[in-house]
Amino acid sequence: MNKIFPTQHILTVSFLSMAAYLVLFLCYSSFKKKNALKLASDDGSDRNGFLIGWLLFAAFAVRIALSCYLEGHKTDINCFTIWGNNLASGGFRNFYSPTSGMPDYPPGYMYVLGLMSSIARALGHGVYDQFGNYDLVYVAFIKLPSIIADLAAAYLVYRLAIKRLRFAPAFLLAALVAFNPVMLYISGGWGQIDQILTVLIVLAMLALNANKPILGGVIYGFAILMKPQALMVGPLMALAYFMYIFDPDFFKHYGEECKDDIKTRIGKTAIAVAAAFALIIIAAIPFASKELPLFKLIWDKYLGTATSYKFASVNAYNIFTLFGKNWTRLESEPILGVLGTIGMVISVAGGGVLYWFGRKKNRGALYLAAAFTFVSLFTLGHYMHERYLFPMLLLLFMAYLYYHDRRLLYAMLAYTATAMVNCLAAFYYSKYHEFNLYWDDRIVFWCSLANVLLFIAFTVLCVFIMIKGRTAGDVFDGELAEEELLAKPAAKAARSKPAK
Repeated sequence: MNKIFPTQHILTVSFLSMAAYLVLFLCYSSFKKKNALKLASDDGSDRNGFLIGWLLFAAFAVRIALSCYLEGHKTDINCFTIWGNNLASGGFRNFYSPTSGMPDYPPGYMYVLGLMSSIARALGHGVYDQFGNYDLVYVAFIKLPSIIADLAAAYLVYRLAIKRLRFAPAFLLAALVAFNPVMLYISGGWGQIDQILTVLIVLAMLALNANKPILGGVIYGFAILMKPQALMVGPLMALAYFMYIFDPDFFKHYGEECKDDIKTRIGKTAIAVAAAFALIIIAAIPFASKELPLFKLIWDKYLGTATSYKFASVNAYNIFTLFGKNWTRLESEPILGVLGTIGMVISVAGGGVLYWFGRKKNRGALYLAAAFTFVSLFTLGHYMHERYLFPMLLLLFMAYLYYHDRRLLYAMLAYTATAMVNCLAAFYYSKYHEFNLYWDDRIVFWCSLANVLLFIAFTVLCVFIMIKGRTAGDVFDGELAEEELLAKPAAKAARSKPAK
């Protein structure tokens, strides 16, 4: 029996969620200009913390409610619940044996799934309830780490924003993160872990920019542990560490001073790289067996998993899908693999070039270059899934905090809309494909075209901001942009200097 693709439902949900999100965005824009939101004083009072606490609680409650309504992505939730249960009940040694279904995720996140499953089991909840359906409490525990990562992302943006802005816009920026429809849906509804990956990447970049390269390497190692897609920005991170070592003005660009000599910087970088590798090896040791030796396990699960779906596109509405190549096997059309490889090289090189020129102009260059890299790889590369665009959302918030360019928020809004449609369509395809569900080619074509056009516009925007240094600066609640703040003391001193 054929089922009709739920196009109307997808578009309705996307429209309503984006309409509500746009209202929140307009509130931010209005209060940013007028300074009319008197939620609390701007002195870091306890009331400010109380309001942020309630914001995070509301975001948590909405995600839990959504988790009760949607069990999750059919394939992913089935895998996560079973893997967590197998690890909690059977231990490490035979986890990757053929009898366990050979999980295709690397060992890193298995520790998290095992912990969540153990807690749920201790509370009397198993994978299924007495009627053979998923136990919603168990599923909620499986989704909990991703939900916590969403809340951490919102709080991180708030903590960084409150250093530069008044309370009102900082609070509303955190709300824009906490209630971003795609972030909310992926963690609370779908049940995927992309936000965990994103938060770790952002923290690694924060650590490096704060002259803590070893900590940055450790955090980036954890990002790879959680999901191999962290390697998508590996070349960019390598370039950033290279600049940390060999650019004597690296920290001067960020208004700071590094007292370490070049030998010390090389040593710290070596320790950072070694720490990342050590984390990957140590995490894999308990899972190794005669059937799957340690280094084969690492190779297969960290590098092999990233290329295990050998298709031009795996539900990613990008340039391949635009031309009808979604779920097209690369062995049937090898030229697609060549084009995808070229696209990946262009993406990685483009992100590196943007960072190279942008780092001297603004301390947010690493975040914006990373956002470009994810967008470009998603649009031009093969093997891409619908969620590989996801990290750019938080990275754009981070870049906005430093560049004060409202166009970055417009890009975030546009990509939130297309990602919402893309993820909803992929969700229903997986949920119903066993009933011979067909794609609605109108959604596929128009959303893919929108993403390609957005990529072109975003590329132009990144070039203007990072290479040409042209930004559309925002003024937050009467606060001056960062560059103006730096220039203000000098201007004041010049005015106070007596004339000769």
